[in-house]
Amino acid sequence: MITVPIKRVLTKEQADELVGTVVPISEANLKEPCIVYDEDTQEPIVAYFKMEPEVTKLLRSSVMNIKMGVTLRMKTGMRNASRTFGMAPRSVVLKRESCRATALASESPEEHTKLIQAARYLQDQLKIIFPEIWKKDKEEITKIGADWLLEDDAIWTSGVVNKTATLPYHRDGFNFDTWSAMPVVRRGVEGGLLNFPEYDLTVECRDGWVVYFCGYRWVHGVTPMKVLVKDGYRYSIVYYALRGMKDCFTFAIETAKGKSKRMEREENMKEFLLGNQDIKCKS
Repeated sequence: MITVPIKRVLTKEQADELVGTVVPISEANLKEPCIVYDEDTQEPIVAYFKMEPEVTKLLRSSVMNIKMGVTLRMKTGMRNASRTFGMAPRSVVLKRESCRATALASESPEEHTKLIQAARYLQDQLKIIFPEIWKKDKEEITKIGADWLLEDDAIWTSGVVNKTATLPYHRDGFNFDTWSAMPVVRRGVEGGLLNFPEYDLTVECRDGWVVYFCGYRWVHGVTPMKVLVKDGYRYSIVYYALRGMKDCFTFAIETAKGKSKRMEREENMKEFLLGNQDIKCKS
């Protein structure tokens, strides 16, 4: 297994200043299968490897059939197509009263199942490459109830599929300080490389390859893309562990709480509407 030492070129504070900014066009300087580690601290930074062909095929057949949602990033003006999968925590902003499985599990169960199946291979590969990291991450995930893992013995709770999405510099601040897997399937798209400014490291993100890294720890972003053919695409599938899942009760309790909260909200809305109707009648 090839290992490559690399020097840090930016401090954490300098990298933080880049968060939210557009990643510049750059050439890949990591193209071959290897593990990259900090020359001074000996800490692993990135692992880059080719996946088995059947796993690439499985992921491609899944993501090509998933209906994407579009989000606008206010800072950069970028519109990105993406879709989350796995588990989601409560969210007041999104009016999600309970922890639950994401909508993709019920809307497209076949595609969702394929994503989970691929996770098994990716986790096993990470365990082989970094047995100590896998053990540490596994211990960290014990803070989460078993109901909220992608499946039994998993180290991830959730994931996101990004379609030809140029992402600005960011840290994965909602995640645990654990490693993620980012496999890529692509065709007819130029660019879309994964850049780590703290190390001036740019990963090629070839079709059928996977990048392992700790997105919570390192600032990272995706370089601009250019679609070269009519049906060109670049899908990245990121598997991660959400910190918000550690606050979830069991699936049964969360389901009951969610139902109760929804009924309460509907009743409050009904009372509000009836109250407004009375006002209109009196006037």
